[in-house]
Amino acid sequence: MTMVREDNLAAPKVVLPPPFTLHRTEGRDVLAETVALAPSEGAGTLVLHQSPGLLAFAVVLEPEQELVEAQLAFLLGMTAVGDALAAHCPPDRSVRLNWPDEVLFDGARIGGGRFAIAPGTADDAVPDWMVFAAELIADRDHIAEPGAYPDSTSLLEEGFDPAEDIVSTFASYMMLYFDRWAHEGFAAVSNRFLMRVDPPLLRGVRRIEGDRMLEITPSGGGRRMAPLREALAVQAWRDETGPRL
Repeated sequence: MTMVREDNLAAPKVVLPPPFTLHRTEGRDVLAETVALAPSEGAGTLVLHQSPGLLAFAVVLEPEQELVEAQLAFLLGMTAVGDALAAHCPPDRSVRLNWPDEVLFDGARIGGGRFAIAPGTADDAVPDWMVFAAELIADRDHIAEPGAYPDSTSLLEEGFDPAEDIVSTFASYMMLYFDRWAHEGFAAVSNRFLMRVDPPLLRGVRRIEGDRMLEITPSGGGRRMAPLREALAVQAWRDETGPRL
């Protein structure tokens, strides 16, 4: 693992609210890198990787709730990613989410989210730590014919603001949404997630019920999505190197 603290670098600064502490890494798998740091570095550790083709970042969380509820922090992380991207993309473009972990930009895959929980944590136990990670396609310059991959796009191609701005805004949204969860309840922030779920639900309602998303139609029918941890195990949006092109 090659890890350097932000204050030791001349790279463009990432402005983070307290209590975040930034570490840059050359390792592409920021989830694994952050999991290794989580027991010693603790909450607020934010690990950032930037390389050709990939922008990835992860943050250590130390919840106070039992795992059955604490795992919903993943949805807050996805909401923060979606809102950060929406704040730094060209106007009138759509940032959407596929339940529960894929990020789409104007209908094309641009990345997704990952999650790790301290091993051995029972549903009725408070995790020692959890890690939320996001992986985004920074560019596709290494592809001879990007048009051959119409299902994906990149931050560079779509004219996003600098990566440092995206990461800073993500951290600010994470702080905001955890504060709302603590003071107003989970529904106050889960609605932000549900607003971004694709495709838009033109009639009926969506809600988070336990660890699932539930869709209810006007006729009284409905659909229950796979449980969160079961759905996260699929990771259809990525392969062993990162987001699929």
